[in-house]
Amino acid sequence: MVLSLGSALNAKLLMASQHRKYRGFATERLVADYLSSVWEFASVGRGKGKDIQNVPFDCEVKARAGFQPKAVLAQIKARTVTSGELGFAVLRLNGQGEDVREYAAIIRFEDLLELLKIKYAHVDIQPTEADIERCSGCGSYMIRRCSTCQPTTTDVQPAILVRKSITDSTIDQ
Repeated sequence: MVLSLGSALNAKLLMASQHRKYRGFATERLVADYLSSVWEFASVGRGKGKDIQNVPFDCEVKARAGFQPKAVLAQIKARTVTSGELGFAVLRLNGQGEDVREYAAIIRFEDLLELLKIKYAHVDIQPTEADIERCSGCGSYMIRRCSTCQPTTTDVQPAILVRKSITDSTIDQ
């Protein structure tokens, strides 16, 4: 069988597009696996809709060279306006390997503001650069106290002092 220049070029383009397609599928699996460390049943969705299923938000996964941020933001907004979920896209940029922690994310600024209010609304003064520190426990940036590892650094002694006895249903103090 003799291939013409046109058919060889088509075959090469088809192989390249298949590679991008499989890279996209692999990226979805990587993101779902990463999210499953918090949401145990996170999995890849197929068809129209959310790329990651069984999570309380709408996560779109992109692993393509021709990324168009405006189109992705419009796609997320169209889906989340009816669901009411927080929507964002996870981006695997060209040259990035399989370390999901290094992937980028894109979110509508309006949605980001809501998240910032949840995390930082307790701050009663306008912070300066000098107020921002790294938490010695988890490494997150913080202002005065770490909201990330706060539950693990809370004094649990009062909770230990009062415990319910399993055998006689009394309370030890």
